[in-house]
Amino acid sequence: MSEDRKELTREQQLDIEEKAIEALIQMGVKFSVPLKIHPVKPPKFISWWNRNFPNHLKGWRDKRLPKNWDVTTTEIPDANVGMMQEVYVRNFVIKPLYLGTIDYLRKLYIQIEYNEEEIQENPLLESKKLFKYVPLMAEIAAVAVVNSSSLADPLSKEVKELKAFFMEHLTVVRLKKLSEIVSQMMNPGGFTSSIRSIMGVGTTKPKQEP
Repeated sequence: MSEDRKELTREQQLDIEEKAIEALIQMGVKFSVPLKIHPVKPPKFISWWNRNFPNHLKGWRDKRLPKNWDVTTTEIPDANVGMMQEVYVRNFVIKPLYLGTIDYLRKLYIQIEYNEEEIQENPLLESKKLFKYVPLMAEIAAVAVVNSSSLADPLSKEVKELKAFFMEHLTVVRLKKLSEIVSQMMNPGGFTSSIRSIMGVGTTKPKQEP
């Protein structure tokens, strides 16, 4: 490596970051939500058939999962048993937001009172105040995922179902993180500061069952 290699200027660094982030936005922000049901294996007959007749595979799905859900399995650490456990995760993608979606999201965000300085001074007390915004943050995430080009009915059945799903399966911390990411996606010019948040969404832990 050359010792006299020039360091990038602040402007050059920002330009590289913005181009990388813009590419990331175009691909969409992916995140997954662990479900509260344990995966089951296909019946032995299905496994035997597919193993012996690979050219005539038989499909199988867990009927507990709705057909329109994008669900896969993965392993996550389980603090209760001290080992990795296989779980179902429902996958989502927040694509570049339509103007109609952004317009409605703005109306939701202005209802949130958030003071970063107060949180830094008294994180425990201020964090507790965020609990009252859980339904609002869940709705923000749901509206962003649905992302209709003409959000004539933002409280549609699909949005309502997703809102309820996020409230049941996500922690307050993760809902807050999703809300921050959606906010930055509404303003690509300020998206640089949230690059770490985007990368962290897919790795946060699921809400623990009581």
